[in-house]
Amino acid sequence: MYFHKLLCSFLVLTLSVLFTSCGSTDPKFMPTGRAASVPTNINEPFSRYVAESRENIANVVEHRFQTGESPYLGDYSIEQVAEMRGPFQLPESDEDICSDKNMGGGKGFLLIHGLTDSPYLMRSIGESLHRAYPCAVVRAVLLPGHGTVAGDSLTMSHEEWMAITDYGVQSFQQMKEITDLYLVGFSTGTSLAIKYMHDGNTTEKIKGLVLLSAALKANTRFAGLAGVVQHVKKWSALYEERDAARYESFSMHAGAEFYELTKELMNGEYDINIPVFMAVSGDDATIDAEAAQEFFCENVHNDRRRLLWYESRYPEKNIEPLCGDIIEIEIGSHEKEYQGEQYRFANYSHVALPVSPNDPHYGVKGLYRNCKSYDSEPDAFARCQQGSAKSIFGEKDIGVDDAQEELQYDYWRRGTFNPDYERLERSIVCFVDENCDLEGGLQ
Repeated sequence: MYFHKLLCSFLVLTLSVLFTSCGSTDPKFMPTGRAASVPTNINEPFSRYVAESRENIANVVEHRFQTGESPYLGDYSIEQVAEMRGPFQLPESDEDICSDKNMGGGKGFLLIHGLTDSPYLMRSIGESLHRAYPCAVVRAVLLPGHGTVAGDSLTMSHEEWMAITDYGVQSFQQMKEITDLYLVGFSTGTSLAIKYMHDGNTTEKIKGLVLLSAALKANTRFAGLAGVVQHVKKWSALYEERDAARYESFSMHAGAEFYELTKELMNGEYDINIPVFMAVSGDDATIDAEAAQEFFCENVHNDRRRLLWYESRYPEKNIEPLCGDIIEIEIGSHEKEYQGEQYRFANYSHVALPVSPNDPHYGVKGLYRNCKSYDSEPDAFARCQQGSAKSIFGEKDIGVDDAQEELQYDYWRRGTFNPDYERLERSIVCFVDENCDLEGGLQ
């Protein structure tokens, strides 16, 4: 019976995509041949990798500025886009790295972003770590196929993502002054961190994992079909590409590569024996939140572990914690305030967790508002961008009748920042300080 249902679902899905447009001839949806890649020399200095990556991004996105106007919300320049999307290091210059142990000397943090994202999604976390540990070294890599134009997601591979993760780790292995390395992943970046602990070249310096919106499994039972469907339909969703920090469109190939990366993570072989800090939203529409909780409880074998579980706004989804060491965070009032700015909030989205409300691009007063659900309606899109006292931030719940009735919103923007970011920041800083009491640090 199960096989019959699965076969029927596959046939329905296949037939539907056969009668759907397979792609676009728009240059931004075509591979450039200049996608972000892995340095050919594993010993290439990280500063050179940063500079060359940003230069390549600038050269690729330049064609989108041919009209003389920026195609991105926020009117960003080519140079600004390249800096936002490119890899980065804090402090920026190697000459500014210090060794004071009381200020984080000896610590290193490798930041790994998610699928269709860029290192910009890790900026808030990176800056938080740098403020807390100014003598530590913070580095963020750019996953191959990302950062240029959405079309480059059609040719990327999860093996290349693993290779750039290895390059990032090796860049710290070469630094004698770094003794304690932490892998900090967001979404697909968490999968890469977990895989690296199992398959990586060397883990001798790695002292802990920070896993945000942990992606152990996609939030769809059809994830395994993406590899087949991509041959008849290139895109799961096409958008205008107005976000200066990341791709807005999603290719079937991207989904297929994510599935290949994660398909074995829940089979019990990927045990983690070092400290782990995890944060997940119960309403995450991108990944399977319950699978993340299950992995935390069953596969993390270290007393220094904690999971921040941001509760769902749907009572039926708020399952009992599967184990101890889980801290539940309530949504609280839908009416919120940040530095004098009033806003409305429904629930925690997948992309919101690692971003501060103070972020100039994605924050409460940010230049970018995620109104993709109104992309095909120019007037509605413009009104959503402008916003009103009734507009609300939340996960991708557009069209949910009870949400409209309960919350009385006019426009629903996908949440791009975390109202609870200060607690998250404090928790991560405590987690990487072995002398900090985790229980107290999470309150």
